[in-house]
Amino acid sequence: MFRRRFAGVVAAGAAVAALLTACGGGDGATDGPVTLKVLTWEPGGTEYWQQVKTTFEASHPDIKLEMQSVPFDKYPEVQGPYITSQSGPDVMANNAGLELFDRRGAYVPLGEKAAQINKDLVTYSGACEGFDTAKPCYGVPFSYQGNVLYFNKDVLRNAGLDPEQPPATWAEFGAACDAVTKSGKTCLALGLSGTFPAYWDFPEIARNYLSEDDIRGLLAGTLSWTDPKLVAVLEKLAEITTSGWTNKNAPSITMLPDGADIFQRGDAAFAGTIISDAVNWEAFGKALGDDKLGVTRWPVINADAPLAKKFSGIEGAVYGVTQWSDKKDAGLEFITWLAGKENGELWVKYAKGQPLNKNVDPSLLPSSPAFRTIQELVADPTLHAGVMLSGPEADALARGWQQVTLGQLTVDKWATQMQQALERSPTKKQGK
Repeated sequence: MFRRRFAGVVAAGAAVAALLTACGGGDGATDGPVTLKVLTWEPGGTEYWQQVKTTFEASHPDIKLEMQSVPFDKYPEVQGPYITSQSGPDVMANNAGLELFDRRGAYVPLGEKAAQINKDLVTYSGACEGFDTAKPCYGVPFSYQGNVLYFNKDVLRNAGLDPEQPPATWAEFGAACDAVTKSGKTCLALGLSGTFPAYWDFPEIARNYLSEDDIRGLLAGTLSWTDPKLVAVLEKLAEITTSGWTNKNAPSITMLPDGADIFQRGDAAFAGTIISDAVNWEAFGKALGDDKLGVTRWPVINADAPLAKKFSGIEGAVYGVTQWSDKKDAGLEFITWLAGKENGELWVKYAKGQPLNKNVDPSLLPSSPAFRTIQELVADPTLHAGVMLSGPEADALARGWQQVTLGQLTVDKWATQMQQALERSPTKKQGK
């Protein structure tokens, strides 16, 4: 759409060309198709990305996609050297929020093109600095992401609990965990190694203590980790593991795949994960049976908290064009297609995920009971606190939770370590 042969199709084409030329991004003349190198961890699974490649190339014969897929937990190790050397992929993925902002120097700002893309998307502006579309945006999302609490109805029933009435409050959750543990099962499947605690668990506790202004304070680095609100969040995270509600090996395993596998095997009552991508309702439904899988919000701790009953929503992976690419026109064309209706429908059909594109045919949406419940939960969203954390903070959150669980660290010292991690964050030090 945005290469020279499409110049007359879209009115914004001249502005896009000017943007890319300013960045040194013309594709130049070639004797054959442009090969576009894409770095991804394949959110949604291999089958979905095979469909992306086949479908996009069929309608864009002048562009070939060369996909480099890296496991999510290894992704920073692979991406980092590319950014340092300013070479490699033409398009790369990062999670929305500070993970992307920390690496924004690697991407071409989209300029006015961002507004044209976003008009058809449900968006939290997680691809834009400060979650503000008036500021530079560095890529294109296409999936709707956030956290829910999945539960196994059979495990609850066998523990003497009502599987149609999952715990709605923290006290009810504690009582349910005690009953599940007595029945011989794990209450909450959990893995504390890596960044998943920051993205999947922290936001669901934080909603009970933080306002939206507080969450934006996390983003700006102006809310201290020694603030009583954040200390209370850390205390509740610690309670999850020190109360014996989780698998004993939680400190030494990752949530994906290890923690998720515990739940999929039927060995745990609950698992806190995400609505799209690798470990969503569809994977759990296949493993347990759709009739045995339930989904709900995380239990409320403070009923009066304004965000306690809201959904922590955010875009999924954001795909941007790299600063060093000499194929920026083709890269922009590809990421714009990713945000479109055609890919949104591939995302629903093959990844069973939540699309951001508002024009996706609703008749294609799954009929799973869990999926339908998720549609009700996502209707009342708030900012996702997890993506407000810098890399140093996300690492310190997981490491500190491991140490607290093992009795090696107090919550107060954990808060101090978190503050030190905040002060090491280059993005937040610059006030971005």
